[in-house]
Amino acid sequence: MHDSLVLAALISPYRLRFPPHSAVVDRVVGDAGPMGTAALPRVPGLRMLFDESDASNASQDMNDLARLTVEALGHPYQEQMRGLVGIYLADAEGIPVSMPTSLQERISAEVNRARSTLKN
Repeated sequence: MHDSLVLAALISPYRLRFPPHSAVVDRVVGDAGPMGTAALPRVPGLRMLFDESDASNASQDMNDLARLTVEALGHPYQEQMRGLVGIYLADAEGIPVSMPTSLQERISAEVNRARSTLKN
């Protein structure tokens, strides 16, 4: 499948966007790397990606919006989550596949719930 059709979610500390998967990888990991991935078990095939070097880098902004969102999708509690986080849908081999609109809407709803929690 052409990469421009394979959308992924990109969650910054302030925004949610749905660019192509390759753009999410470039923004999240860039050239720093290494890229980490983890399953989000409440939705079969859904995975998160993050830059492992951000996790221990105190100069990186906290990303509570992403933390609350991925926790709602089944990722174990993380006291600290730093940097950008991507969410994508993968097939059984882990290859990114097209994310249906209904899944984009669910991720958007979880981000909105997280945003509401953070405002309180």
